[in-house]
This record gives sequence, structure tokens and C-alpha cells, in this order.
Amino acid sequence: MAMKLELELEDGRVGGIANQTLTPDVAAMLGSALGTLLGEGAIVVTARDNYPPSRMLKRAFSAGLMSAGVTVIDFHAATTPELVFAIKRLGAKAGIQFTVSSLERNGVSIKIFDAQGVPYSLERVEDVVERAGTGRVVRSLPTSIGWVTYAEYIHDIYTAAAVNYVDVHAIAAKRFRVVCDANFGSSSEILPNLLAEVGVEGVLLNAHRPPLRGSISHMPSPRSLSTVREMVKASGATLGAALCADATRALLFDENGQPLLSEEVLGILLLGVPAGTRVVTSEAMMSVVDKVAEKVGAKLVRVRGSAYDLTRTARRTGSHIVATCGHEVAFMDFSASPDGVLTLLKVVELMAKRGEPLSSLRSELPELQLERASVRLDGADYLKVLSELKLRKGADAVLTLTGLRVRVGALWVDVEVLPHGIELVAEATEGVDEALREIAESVRGIVREQRGA
Repeated sequence: MAMKLELELEDGRVGGIANQTLTPDVAAMLGSALGTLLGEGAIVVTARDNYPPSRMLKRAFSAGLMSAGVTVIDFHAATTPELVFAIKRLGAKAGIQFTVSSLERNGVSIKIFDAQGVPYSLERVEDVVERAGTGRVVRSLPTSIGWVTYAEYIHDIYTAAAVNYVDVHAIAAKRFRVVCDANFGSSSEILPNLLAEVGVEGVLLNAHRPPLRGSISHMPSPRSLSTVREMVKASGATLGAALCADATRALLFDENGQPLLSEEVLGILLLGVPAGTRVVTSEAMMSVVDKVAEKVGAKLVRVRGSAYDLTRTARRTGSHIVATCGHEVAFMDFSASPDGVLTLLKVVELMAKRGEPLSSLRSELPELQLERASVRLDGADYLKVLSELKLRKGADAVLTLTGLRVRVGALWVDVEVLPHGIELVAEATEGVDEALREIAESVRGIVREQRGA
């Protein structure tokens, strides 16, 4: 029987409002459709964040997979990096993550990865949804219905691999202190043990389930980011970090509580790589990364497109690092997934080996000339403002951990959320003033519309 599905489709994901457009019935049909495409006897690994709708939809989706004869290995609450790390190692044909939506309150995203840990292309996502909507699924005989196996040991496996990926002795000798906001996500399951394993003292924030009936977001709230900044300074921490709900993104803060741009994080990581290292990055990154790559002898490839396009390019070119302007870094010889926790560890490792604080490493980068402007929210919901701006700009707006990066002509403008307003930031190049004015007027228009609604 055909169903009309009103879902949001992108490379690697299906999204909707829990219990409205994305109900358990819809999730079960999506699971049946994917199971039909993968074939009876396939293995799929699944995970979720700590958001109750994610748990509900994962169970429904898993039932659909099992009805098509697929065996499900369920990691319960686990990060996307953990999930992707396990896909190939467990011989799975796909991995499915259920996590709170990036910009939509009460929304859930279903992320779909192939056997190599690469996000599904938009075409493959559309095929799954089309099959679910038209009911073109194959149900297994009762004797061939798939099994579900629980495998919470993934935390131990991932932690052991991550610890072996860095120089533990160098890090432990420094006795660092790190402030980290888990944003109520599954990273809270691994951070305490992982930091202890590398000899780092952890000060963890929001490392628990979401508040009862509270509203959470994929990215940390402006208030949470302000708390990290203050905690870093108050505790004398070496650095701070704020993770998104599924730990694919990390916003880093130096010992003075100053946040680092995506370009600065990549630039600092490049200071520690050997000459000839191949790096794939998004076209929206500022020019400083090109200068650092040239300085250290790294080979930088810029790619226009989604995370799917960047990951595909990295695999084709044998690249070691993939980085986006959205605070995502993937270390391809570890996993194809962007990994906020591993990014934090690699930066800590470089600080330990160089014997320098993060602010000193930051000062080694070419100076970033930036222009700024601000817009008041006047009580408007910042997530609704960002969501509407993303809707209007389409592919010209890229999600970051603090908001969006939006294309205006040949320039890119960061739209960053602050506790009481929005700050616009762009590289100081020709036409930047006009670009800032254009985005500022767009944001003001959206705020006026929301206040008048």
C-alpha cells in the first residue's frame, strides 16, 4: 500500500518531525525498504543518541530491517564515529544512526552509511524512501526473519582503537586538563574512560541524558558554549571542547576560552603532519588553510559538495584527512566518519609533542583578517531563524557547530549564534562589506517575520 512520505532528504540522511512526519510506522517501512535493497542475510549496525524519539524510531526501523531478513547489531547509545568505525570491522552492509535534527526542534535525522562507512548518496536515499512509500518491499518467511544482537562493547573497542591512534605517553606526561561539553549525547559513554586512558583530567558538562521534556539540539546551545568558555578559564584547563549530539563535530577553545575556527583547527593539525600528506577540504574554507598546506608541504584538494562528495574524493585520492568548514574532521586511516572526540585527542597530542599551549600553536598560523557585523534576535528563536535561512539558501548554506556558513557570490559568511543575537563573520576580501550587509538584511527580515507571526 502506497504512503505519502513528507520527509527531508539529503546526502546520507532522512529527516522528519518525530511522531508527525517521521512516525514509528514510517520508520518501520524505511527499515523494510533498506532491508529489501540489502538482501536477506545482510548485517546492519545501528546506534542512537540519548534523545527519546531516537530510541523509539531506531526500534521501529530495526523491526523493518528484521522483517526483510536482516540481522541487526544494536549498539544502543553510541556516537556516529563509533558506528562507522564498526561497520567494516563487523562485516556489515550498512550502518544506521538516529540522532536529533540539526536545526528542527523535535526533529530526528536517520543517517545511512554504506559498507565502507561512506554516507549514502542522495540518489540511494531517494531509492530507499521511494520503495518505502510505494510499499515495494520483500518480507522474509517467518523462519528467515532477522535477529537482533546487542553489542554495547563497541565503547571499549572504539576507546582502545582511539587510544592506540595517539601517543599516549607524550599526552599523559603533560597531565592536561580538558573541559568538554557532551551536549547530552552518546559521547558521555566514552569520554570518561577515554580521557583517563590517555592521562587527561576531564571536566565534563552535559554528560547525561537530556532534561526531562526539555528541548535539545544537534549543536550545543549558545548558553552551553558560553559556559565552556568560562569553565576553561575558571578551571585553568588546557583547552575546551563542545561536541554535537552525535560527536561528529567539535568546537575547540584555547586555554583563554577563545573558540577556534574550523580553518584554525585544520591549520593546527597540519602543523603536525609530514610533507606530502593529502587533505580534502570543502570549498567554503578560508584561504588560510591553503597557506598552511603550502608551508608544511601538504597536498590540499578543495571539493564542492556534501560530506558524501568529500569522503568519496578522499577515498579516490588516498587522502589522509577530510575537513569541512562545519567543524568536522575525519582521519581516513582510522574511520571515514568525522570525529569530534578524535579531533580533540589529535590536537592534545600535538600540544604535548610541541610543548606549547593551544594559543601558541594558533599564533603560528597566518593571521586571519576578518570582518564582523551583528544582528539582534529580539526574542526570536535562533534555531527557527537558522532553519529558515538554510531553507532559503539551500546548498549555499552549510551547517556548522555555531550556526551556518552561507555563500554570497564568491564569498562565504559565518552566521554564528550568540546568547542574545547573531554575529556575522567573513574573511576580509573584496566585496565583504556588501556580503555582510546582504546576509544581515536577510536575517533581520526573518526575525521580523517570526516576531509578527
